[in-house]
Amino acid sequence: NGEWPTLPEMFNINVKRYPNNAYFTDFEGPGGSRNSLNYSQVHEKILTLANWLAVNGVSHGDRVAVTGKNSPEWATVYLAALYAGAIICPIDYALHENEVENLLNTAQPKFLFVDEEKYEYFTSKKFNWQVYSLSPKHPEIYAYNLKSDKTAKITPATENDTAAILFTRGTTGTPKGGLLSHKNLVSDCYIAQTHMNIFPTDVFYALLPIHHAYTMLAVFIEAISIGAELVF
Repeated sequence: NGEWPTLPEMFNINVKRYPNNAYFTDFEGPGGSRNSLNYSQVHEKILTLANWLAVNGVSHGDRVAVTGKNSPEWATVYLAALYAGAIICPIDYALHENEVENLLNTAQPKFLFVDEEKYEYFTSKKFNWQVYSLSPKHPEIYAYNLKSDKTAKITPATENDTAAILFTRGTTGTPKGGLLSHKNLVSDCYIAQTHMNIFPTDVFYALLPIHHAYTMLAVFIEAISIGAELVF
C-alpha cells in the first residue's frame, strides 16, 4: 500500500511468482552434498518462526538479534523477525564475546540467535534476552524447531518503520547502531537494478559476512527481490 513494499511484502510477491525456485542452498549435507530449499519451503519456515516469536512476546518494534556464520538459519531468523513486525539486529560474528555483549546491551533484544562457537558463552550467563541456537547441535532450542500451536496476532511493519539496526565502527571507534527502514533497504535494492540486469535464474553467492550492509543488500536482499537462488 506504500511507495515501496516492506521486505516481507517483497518476499511474499516472489513466493507467489516463483514458489518452486531454489532459494536457500548450502553444502552441509552428508559428505558435503547439496541442500536446497525453494521459496515456498523457506516461506513456511519463516512464517512458523515469526509466529513462534510473536506467541513468545515479540511485538511490533521489538528487537531480535542474530550472530553467526552465513547460513540458511541466519537468514530465516532475519526474515522471521521482520515478519513478526520486529527489528532485526545482525551482529558481527568475528567480534569477541564481550564486544557482542556490549552491542546487545545497546540493542536490548528480546531474543538472541547464536551460532555454536559462541553458544556456550551466551548460555552460561544471565542476560536480559533469551538465547536460541542457529545450530542443530542444540535441537531443543534450534531455530528450525521452534513452533507454536497458537496463532499470534501480528502488527506488520510499514515501509517507514525501522527494519534493521546495523552496528558499524567505520574505520575506528566504538560501533554505533545505524537505523535502516524497510523503505531504505527496499528502495536501494530496486534502484540498484537500474544499473544491472538480474534474473530469477541467477545464483547469488554469500561469500562476505551477510551482516555487513553491502552483502545484506547486494546479495541477500537482491536475491529475494528477483526470486533468485542464494548459496551459503
